[in-house]
Amino acid sequence: MARSHTAKGVLDAGWAQFLSILAYKAEEAGRRVVGVNPKYTSQDCPVCGHREKRPLWVREYTCSACGTPLHRDVAAAQNILARAWTGPSGMDTARAVP
Repeated sequence: MARSHTAKGVLDAGWAQFLSILAYKAEEAGRRVVGVNPKYTSQDCPVCGHREKRPLWVREYTCSACGTPLHRDVAAAQNILARAWTGPSGMDTARAVP
């Protein structure tokens, strides 16, 4: 079904349903879900903010601006967490404290 003409709609509906369930469960547990734009999260250095485009197969690299050795996925996770903390929904919402 993912290869048909309705694939995008089906996949979008599945993702929306997942986010809906996640938000419901978070609210039930007294937590909050914060949406973050993932654009450039794996290309930005979480230490200095330098953006360097690199191919997807490059998993580990050293930032050319500050020299920090990084794994692409770890850098993306740190950038997403930082964006959630300073997002439009307010400070410290990503910590999910009761």
